Amino acid sequence: IILGNLTNRHLFFALLFSVFGLFFQVKRWEIILRYQHFSVKNNIAWKTILWGNLLAFVTPGRIGEIFRGLKIHENRKKDSLFAVIIDKLFIIVTILSSGVVCLIFQLLIMNIELDKKIIFLFIAAFVICLLGIYILISGKIFQKNRSFFKYLNKILRNLPRLFTPAGRKTLFYSYMAHICLIVQTVVLFQMFECGTILTNFIAMGQAYTIMLFFPISIGNMGVREGAYTFFLNHFGTKCKNSLLNPASVSLGVSMIILIMNIILPAVLGLVWYLCNDQFYQKRTISNL
Repeated sequence: IILGNLTNRHLFFALLFSVFGLFFQVKRWEIILRYQHFSVKNNIAWKTILWGNLLAFVTPGRIGEIFRGLKIHENRKKDSLFAVIIDKLFIIVTILSSGVVCLIFQLLIMNIELDKKIIFLFIAAFVICLLGIYILISGKIFQKNRSFFKYLNKILRNLPRLFTPAGRKTLFYSYMAHICLIVQTVVLFQMFECGTILTNFIAMGQAYTIMLFFPISIGNMGVREGAYTFFLNHFGTKCKNSLLNPASVSLGVSMIILIMNIILPAVLGLVWYLCNDQFYQKRTISNL
């Protein structure tokens, strides 16, 4: 039934938004690397992002992705880890703030009550988002003398500040990448004629926020389908085909997202890495 509802037009646009999203991820990653004083060309940024998708795919919670930049510079492996952490900070702030905005839209514009099961998670999302914004503005976390916080503050001083031109650009690319992901997901649900564009957009904005709190599976498998199904049911989503329901469609959409956004980039990253293993860069450039 799922395969019978696939259409070339929807799959094409879903893949197109996947490519756009990957492009914006690379642009964000480039800026962060330059703030860490790495001299990187566009192809290195692309290669490390694609390689990171492979590492993310084979490890629970995408934890392996933190090692995607280890080969950018043979003598600066620690700095590359810090760069990924900063990249992840921008991603977290983007996803959490987007989820909160979708939640507010749901409550004030759509007049749909929030499910009590996830109130705590969204409160936590709001608090974490505020903390993340504070870090992006100030470039520090807590003023303590312990070596851990000194070390952490040293890392954060090298991130693009939120209100600088580079910081605004980084955040813009981050939001554009996330919007592309949400739109891609909505396009796929529309392919199965389930729900409306608006309700699906608001539902997916919150679904991706909730996924952040459950980094427990490889490629988010299981978690992604569960989040999709939960929010589609919460919005009372119905499919035109009586043989389809939110749970079965969520499984189909999740598999397509997995293939387009994780497996395909991972394969490309592996092939590129094996064919041309020239990651090492030994020069640095000045801060932007």
